[in-house]
Amino acid sequence: MTDQADAVPARRKARPARRKPAASPAIVQKPRPKRAKKTLGDDFLTAVRADFRTHGAGVIAEVRADKPDQYLKIVLSVLPKDFDVSINQLDGLSDILFEVIVRKFKPAPEE
Repeated sequence: MTDQADAVPARRKARPARRKPAASPAIVQKPRPKRAKKTLGDDFLTAVRADFRTHGAGVIAEVRADKPDQYLKIVLSVLPKDFDVSINQLDGLSDILFEVIVRKFKPAPEE
């Protein structure tokens, strides 16, 4: 049974964490170069804009007619994520303000 205990490899001692050397005032790091204005996203949008100018709104109409689900996906991807639609704008009014508006437009009683 001593053979089995000898077969277990010995654990290594943990090393202390390495620290970054303190920056000496004599060593001044160069600032990072600023990001180029033209990025992949800008190039992509430029290509889409050029494609739209070439083929026009007719392609959008075709997609809307042939594949309405894809058309809806495109529309929803363009809208902002926090797009708030308020169908009934009267919900935002207080009851008192609503009553004042109703009285203002209520026809005067005829004598």
